[in-house]
Amino acid sequence: MMKEYLLSFLPTQFTTPDIFRVELAGITFPYASYQVNRPQSQIYCFEYVISGQGTIIIDQMQQTVHTGDCYLLPAGHDHHYWSDKKDPLHKIWINVAGTLCAQLLQVYHLQQQFIFKQTDTFSLFNDLLQMLEQRNLSNQQRSNRSALLFHQLLIALQPALQKQSVLLPETLIKAQAIFDNHLNQALSIQEVANTVNLSASQLTRQFKTYLNQTPYDYYLSQKIELAKLLLRNTNLSSQSIAIQLNFADEHYFSNLFKQKIGIAPSIWRKS
Repeated sequence: MMKEYLLSFLPTQFTTPDIFRVELAGITFPYASYQVNRPQSQIYCFEYVISGQGTIIIDQMQQTVHTGDCYLLPAGHDHHYWSDKKDPLHKIWINVAGTLCAQLLQVYHLQQQFIFKQTDTFSLFNDLLQMLEQRNLSNQQRSNRSALLFHQLLIALQPALQKQSVLLPETLIKAQAIFDNHLNQALSIQEVANTVNLSASQLTRQFKTYLNQTPYDYYLSQKIELAKLLLRNTNLSSQSIAIQLNFADEHYFSNLFKQKIGIAPSIWRKS
């Protein structure tokens, strides 16, 4: 019995692989022992659950996915996921890499959202696979068509994001605003929790439940997003940006940036 249908590609099969490329795509058929463990992933994985259910862990955040759900496993994070043994996953998926991925996720505000409940995206995944099956395509055609379909997939996730955003507790929205407005400082979780009248554990629970990350991870991610803007739009050195965003030192900032984005700050600035 076939367990997986796979399509694989070399970077040289795309015209600008550093900007966007597909590494793998395929269909996973239901089998109870299916699991993947990918420490500090260098790729973005987008998957749609055709049927069944499974467990997803991104870093330390765990969620269950079901039929109709779409999920994003972001680069720079630990991925661990597996099928439910009684109702194993049947899914269609694509693994991509390149600077375009991070840029589009930022544009559509998807960089903090990992699970998208009950989406209507199967046809887009299917279109992607059918296009990638065409082995007679030129590198230019494959690059253009796959990037366009990937872009359409992100657009299709917008309604799911907007629907979920409405459900955020007011205390969480206020906490996000505090973090966002103090990216040049060193805020403590307890300090922010006190401001929104929650305990630190309650605030952490809300962030994990609704944003799939801890408050500290959210704060660091927002600092990195601002760092990206400063690198792209100013002449500030990495050291100056590290100081401005209150990182311990330039070395820590550079390592964190590479962990989150997949490339060093100097390379991001030139991309």
